[in-house]
Amino acid sequence: MRQKAVLDTSFLVEHFRKSTVYDTFINLNRLYHVTFSSVVLMELFSGAYDAKEQKLIEQIKNNFTVISVTERQWYVAGNIMLKLRKDKKVDPLRIKSLLADILIAISARDIGAVLITRNEKDFKLIQEVLDFKYLAV
Repeated sequence: MRQKAVLDTSFLVEHFRKSTVYDTFINLNRLYHVTFSSVVLMELFSGAYDAKEQKLIEQIKNNFTVISVTERQWYVAGNIMLKLRKDKKVDPLRIKSLLADILIAISARDIGAVLITRNEKDFKLIQEVLDFKYLAV
């Protein structure tokens, strides 16, 4: 059985820009059971100005497993945000900008998936207070 992988927004945006998203999905599907976070889909959709991108996001939603954030995960996210503020002295404004990434990390961890991202800086910080696996590419 293949390892599950959740693809982060930063990783996907890079492939959207390069028009390599289809090839990337095919290659990753050989190695992983690709799963998407509803948070990632929300982030993608908010930046999808043209109809082609919007259609691709709809295809992802309809053809891949999509995980949603649970009530417990929201609560854990609040605790992670508090730990980052108290233990790591992260500025309150930066904490708010990390919310989506925290939710994605918690969701990936809870299904036993590796998170694939280009945003190593933020996920490395989150990993200091939350045990989860990520792969920075």
